[in-house]
Amino acid sequence: MPGRVPKQPGTARYRQVAEDLIARVGRSELVPGQRLEPEAQLARQYGVNRLTMRRALEELSRAGLVRTEHGVGSFIAVPATRHRIDDGEASLSESMARRGIVVRHRVLAITEADLGVDTPFADFPGAAVRFRFVRYLEEEPWSIGEVLVPASLAPLDWVGGASVFAVITARHGLSVRRAERAFSAGPAGPDEAGWLDVPVGSALLELRGINTDQHGRVVARVAHHIRGDRAEYVVRLPG
Repeated sequence: MPGRVPKQPGTARYRQVAEDLIARVGRSELVPGQRLEPEAQLARQYGVNRLTMRRALEELSRAGLVRTEHGVGSFIAVPATRHRIDDGEASLSESMARRGIVVRHRVLAITEADLGVDTPFADFPGAAVRFRFVRYLEEEPWSIGEVLVPASLAPLDWVGGASVFAVITARHGLSVRRAERAFSAGPAGPDEAGWLDVPVGSALLELRGINTDQHGRVVARVAHHIRGDRAEYVVRLPG
């Protein structure tokens, strides 16, 4: 339990409280995922008013150290997982597994998609198949995504062990590669919020792109909505 933080001249009171909470995380007195006491109770423990306490929590929230769910409470944030998008892997699943992080998928739907003239798969005529799933890292929901692939390549018996691309590689002898990625931000709708365990309107990272094989043929179109508090994408620039 925290005690009253001595006043430090020249340092705002809310920042002193925030720094003490950070120090408690560093000492493992508070751990990722732990729910903090209610704001009023924390204010009494620190000997500050609720406005000061709220500002301290807002400061930590902006820094990504605290996650606040309105009507639920504030939690010590789970550290973001860094993911290199130029590591040569076709899927985050393989990237994370190589680092010893347990990845699993919950398959939500496998459906046929008739794309017509809008098909991105010029080298694979015919229908396509859409895979929709939730991806978990170390049993925590990380993203909800869709992968669209030509029907001739689609593993219709996919149950979410390895990634869709790992199965395609094994069955068809293709080397699937990331070819293009675009990132944007957007709010979580009711469906995404439910699966990702976040409030409606929470910030999500939206990733869209295509994958190709070793011959340069487009073999997948991907779209993922990723929890903004758990993901950090990294790319190494040339030079």
